[in-house]
Amino acid sequence: MKINKKQEKELFHYMERELKKLEQVFKKIKLKEKKFSNTFNLALSYFKDSKHFYKKQEYVKCFELLNYTWGLLDALAISKGILVPKTIKKWFKIEQ
Repeated sequence: MKINKKQEKELFHYMERELKKLEQVFKKIKLKEKKFSNTFNLALSYFKDSKHFYKKQEYVKCFELLNYTWGLLDALAISKGILVPKTIKKWFKIEQ
């Protein structure tokens, strides 16, 4: 399957946007309970790996790991395992 220039531009837009957002997220969120630390550390590891693959120009892997990261962070937020400041709550699938 080939993607056209418009699709490529869209992919890079979302990938770069999510990299920037997650950089802010990990600076602002706080782990609430130790029992969630494994999941939190896994999300952080996926995020670090996504940045690694971005630098290596392996963009599909980068994008995939960004989505895994968000999934884990949303699960942590829904489970109340992390404290999400109001300034970034709009990026999460939790009640505002």
